[in-house]
Amino acid sequence: MKSIIYYYVFAALMVAATWICHVQLGNPDRVLSIILTVIFLTYGLFIKVIPKNRLQVFLGLIAISAGFYGFKYFAISDYSFVNAIYSTFRLFLLDVDPVFSENASKFVSYPFAIELARFTAAACTISTVFSLIYSFFNQSMKLLWHGVFGGHIVISGFNRHSKVLIENLNMQHKQVMLLTEDISESQRKYLQNLGVVVFIGKQGDPALYKKSRLLQAGEFIIFHEDDSKNLNEILALDEFVEKDWSRLRAEQVILNLIHNQSYELFEVIEKDLAIHKKVTIKPFNLHRLAAEKVLDDYPLYEGYEDRLRQENGEPLHLLFVGFGQTGRHMAVQAVERSHFINPDLLKITVLDKEAPKIEKQWFDSYPKSKKFVDIKFQKLDIEIDSIYKYLQQASCEFTHIFICLKDDFEDLKEGMELTRKIPDIPIYLKMSEEGQISEWLQENQSKFSNLHLFGDVQSVLNYDNVINDSQENFAKKVHETYEKIKEEETGKTPEKWEDLPTFKKESNRNQLNHTFAKLMLLGLKAVKKDQVGNQETLTPSEFEEIASNKKEAIAVTEHQRWNTFHYVRGWDTLELEHITKEYVADSEKKLHGCLVPYGELGGVSAIREEDYKEYDRDVVLKLFKTMEIAGFVIVKE
Repeated sequence: MKSIIYYYVFAALMVAATWICHVQLGNPDRVLSIILTVIFLTYGLFIKVIPKNRLQVFLGLIAISAGFYGFKYFAISDYSFVNAIYSTFRLFLLDVDPVFSENASKFVSYPFAIELARFTAAACTISTVFSLIYSFFNQSMKLLWHGVFGGHIVISGFNRHSKVLIENLNMQHKQVMLLTEDISESQRKYLQNLGVVVFIGKQGDPALYKKSRLLQAGEFIIFHEDDSKNLNEILALDEFVEKDWSRLRAEQVILNLIHNQSYELFEVIEKDLAIHKKVTIKPFNLHRLAAEKVLDDYPLYEGYEDRLRQENGEPLHLLFVGFGQTGRHMAVQAVERSHFINPDLLKITVLDKEAPKIEKQWFDSYPKSKKFVDIKFQKLDIEIDSIYKYLQQASCEFTHIFICLKDDFEDLKEGMELTRKIPDIPIYLKMSEEGQISEWLQENQSKFSNLHLFGDVQSVLNYDNVINDSQENFAKKVHETYEKIKEEETGKTPEKWEDLPTFKKESNRNQLNHTFAKLMLLGLKAVKKDQVGNQETLTPSEFEEIASNKKEAIAVTEHQRWNTFHYVRGWDTLELEHITKEYVADSEKKLHGCLVPYGELGGVSAIREEDYKEYDRDVVLKLFKTMEIAGFVIVKE
């Protein structure tokens, strides 16, 4: 769309210039001015149907039209139709037939139409030759360029998800190279037409890394579907890079990890990676990205604020219909964000025809689940049983419904039916692929105000989410600001974000994901500085006065969140009798003395002579500064 707008701006300027020249100078004449105007104004209609070489087509149209007109009507004697066409095409061979003077001199003054035609024909011919040379030596030229200047993105692994990422990066004008063990000829040609350089070879092969100029790349993304392959490749990469540290330019290495156990294994592997000293290593999960996006846009607390601000208020109760990878990661995100004044655990009910199997998978992945969520699994086959009938017969009240079946059509069918029958409960509908129906639902959101779509990989697998991760950038800014303050207060050298292990980065990110929920509990909200409008912003002192009144209650909430973050990742409580003044946590055994209810922190503090409750209170009081760092201001609801 933008390219068409730019073209018509250019075309309007050229049409104006053409007619000004005609009126002021008499050149070009009226007929040629009309011909050029028609070409300029109609060519834009065909831009979309001309996939490549648009410039050459444009120049060719002008050269042929102006050339034919010039030869037919400005030759010194009657020039036939066929001869005019023949002479016009000779212009593309960079030659002009001498038919404009009696002596056929090369110093003849040509009519304006011929001058225009021969220069546009020459430009068309020369640009076409260069285009052919470029397409023939395209890959070699790109490799030479990236070998010198670098900054490209190397992706290892080809599958339906990495393909989406490549397509989105291409639309954002990023230079991509792909390393893959196997790819069909049609897919290889398709990617090459996009401008992607494709190398085929064994995973982790140093020869592939050298060919792709990996040491000069800006980012390296490891994106196999199998977690074990991704972990194997990070080890192969570490071995390759260790031999040539000096030339490494990459800013970060990103690897896709789906399973919780893989994250835990990566945290162990990470400590031994030499590459970590030179470059940031960031695991990501596309299912988590999708869950984060929808819960950022439609927080679980919306519509339940009053109930969640009460100590005796009922906890949220989520119903999941289907519980694949996307559903599981949505549940984890919901658990980590759902900490409110009421200390009761979030409730989740899962309906699935393979309930016993997925229950085992859940507890294998999250063995400490009973400490952070009240989750129940029930068998239900939607091909036989009705979800609506189940809801009518259920003895409990659900606050949110997540439809996460394997098939998008089934999700849509069940979601639309429930939306009509229960319009007051938020329904989150998984749509794994972007399509016309997804766009239609988004455009008609007012008709389905309680229906929220999530899970579309097209919307999350892009540069801004995978590489330039805004949530991670937010966490990094906050970390660096507070480390600088700490350095000024204590004189200690701050921890650089790049040097933090993944676990600590995730901890920072997790805390910030809960920031908006804490503000809601205070009766406040954060808005971008450029979206304040007529709302009255709070000053630091006004915020501190409001926060002080609820500081203790929200500190309890913050400690619950901190506990859950650790429990989700397999940590457990270090018993009080094992805590000493020097020893409160063991990262190897995943034990921490502070993994107790807020009210029991006093015992740990007495042994350690350190007030651990103050850390939680401090998080509440620093909310104003935290949001300020992120570019937000705080207003009353």
